[in-house]
Amino acid sequence: MMNKFKLPFGFLRAKEMPGPGKFNIWIAMLGFSLGCIALIVSISILNGFEDKVKKKIISFEGDLRISGFSNFEKELEIIKYMNGISFAVPFKKRKGLIIAENELTEMLTFKSVDFRYIKNFYNIDYDDKVKNDNIPEIIIGQMTAQKLNVKKGDLVKITSPLDQNLSFGIPRVNQCRISQVFNTKVLDFDNQVVFIPEEIGNSLFVRKKIPDGIDLRLDGLTSLDVKNKIIDKFPYLNITSWKDTHHQLFEAMKLEKIGTFITLLLIILVACFNLISCLLLIIVQKTKQFAILKVLGASDQTLENLILKQSLLIGGLSSLLGLSFGLLTVFVQTRFGIIKLPSDIYFVDVLPMEISFNDIFLINLVIFLMIMIAAKISSSKIRKTDFLKVV
Repeated sequence: MMNKFKLPFGFLRAKEMPGPGKFNIWIAMLGFSLGCIALIVSISILNGFEDKVKKKIISFEGDLRISGFSNFEKELEIIKYMNGISFAVPFKKRKGLIIAENELTEMLTFKSVDFRYIKNFYNIDYDDKVKNDNIPEIIIGQMTAQKLNVKKGDLVKITSPLDQNLSFGIPRVNQCRISQVFNTKVLDFDNQVVFIPEEIGNSLFVRKKIPDGIDLRLDGLTSLDVKNKIIDKFPYLNITSWKDTHHQLFEAMKLEKIGTFITLLLIILVACFNLISCLLLIIVQKTKQFAILKVLGASDQTLENLILKQSLLIGGLSSLLGLSFGLLTVFVQTRFGIIKLPSDIYFVDVLPMEISFNDIFLINLVIFLMIMIAAKISSSKIRKTDFLKVV
């Protein structure tokens, strides 16, 4: 195996390759290496942010959401004990107004849930009792708190006239205390949703006889597996996943990844052009050697294979170095979190990185194809050149 690469490897030595040619080879190798590093690191960062956004959404909305009930109590009792479901949280949702003591108001979505699930399902650090009184407690987002100029422990009033039987045209108003302010920094959760206790929801949404839906948290099974199990039992239910709800967001992130991949490939494309010029320079500078090989009986195919090996050696070594350094960067950042992010801007404190086998395979495949195309273009000069006449 080493003998096959002995002759091509000789072209990289100082004695075998004059200054300009050798310099171009190192430039080409540097281009391939930098391109590989940029691809690995950039794709890893995009994957990392996508994964963090996905986890934030799941922690806030669950893996699956069910609606369209026929017999809610019966369906809930069966669904919550199905294999693969760790939590099943019923909820009611309706638009309403929140009014601060300073008279500032905001139109938001009230989500009525059992507050026993606030910590374990919605991952909100809920303070069970801010004050020892009988005032109901609600949980609002950071953006909402800023707009209303309120904080944890403040009193507010909430009302939702759309689902009430109005007395003399006046909707019911509940005074509540803010027990917690959550800060997801993802989508518009912090600016749109207010969690209210079930009993307050029942008093505000009197026309809603049953919950609007059930949020499910899964454990051990995929969303598709659980969805199929529920549909087999209750085919009339509407079941949506976080992917369905936020389809446009993740499609946009996918397009961003593709755009980044194509843009960074331009670096490797430039390196490919440099590689082609290097290989053509090798053919010109090694005319005598090629002529000797022709006299000794070497075919054009043999000489083309020589150029192919040279191309694979230059591109392969530089790509291997780039991929190794890129993967090492991802590992170090994932393991030690060296690169920090400002928490007041991003929803994570450390730059997230994540790389998959499919990404590595795709990057290697594209680079290999580009190297092979560069080698094919360069080796085509072999058949067009009569080395014996040139010598």
